[in-house]
Amino acid sequence: MDALTFARQTAAGLLDLVYPPQCLVCGRAGAPVVCEECVTSFVPIPEPSCAICGRPQEGAACGLCALSAPWGFDIARAASVYTGPMRHAIHVLKYRGGENLGAALGAHLANRCVADGLLPADVAACIGAVAAVPMHAARERRRGYNQARLLAEPVAQLIGVPLLGPDALTRARKTAAQVGLSPEARRRNLSADAFSVPDPAQVAGRHLLLIDDVFTTGTTVSACAAALKAAGAASVNVAALAAGE
Repeated sequence: MDALTFARQTAAGLLDLVYPPQCLVCGRAGAPVVCEECVTSFVPIPEPSCAICGRPQEGAACGLCALSAPWGFDIARAASVYTGPMRHAIHVLKYRGGENLGAALGAHLANRCVADGLLPADVAACIGAVAAVPMHAARERRRGYNQARLLAEPVAQLIGVPLLGPDALTRARKTAAQVGLSPEARRRNLSADAFSVPDPAQVAGRHLLLIDDVFTTGTTVSACAAALKAAGAASVNVAALAAGE
């Protein structure tokens, strides 16, 4: 064990004595960052769900796809419904400095994508790289991290493919936050020109899996996927941690 590793482990042990481990979602003492009870409470997307956008489908046709198609992505899937403990977990991750939640929630998404078969087998088999929905640089500096990228890291590791660098897909212009906007306002706020691919060689010919935290109207991931395809990506499929309003 080198001196740096020893120092880190010693510091972590001292922090555990002062601040005992606890679940950052429910606050259970002595638990992992996300405890088993919280994980089992995450609600899967109910069936029947749309084969394209992955959202719950009522009737013979998907209302969201009818409103929003054509999409920039090929298909999208979400690990759970944006409700209850999952909603709280994402809120902590994004707005309460819960950076440590990223790896645990990303591992949950990765397991849902691969082990639980959330992604169709043919889609999972051809993934060549993982990308994360980018934040505007100023917003990311304020937050200190991009939560989508934190989620994407364990997904790429489990699948065994590269995670594209933060410069592969960027925000070309600053847009208003999507939270609180109506579906129509979201679509006006974001379009493919809101994102850019500075070096198309990084994505050309690749089958990409794009990661985001919440799939609401699909506007953000669709605009990202359109930009990636315009730069030469062979396909862009989406995996989100949750889907909901």
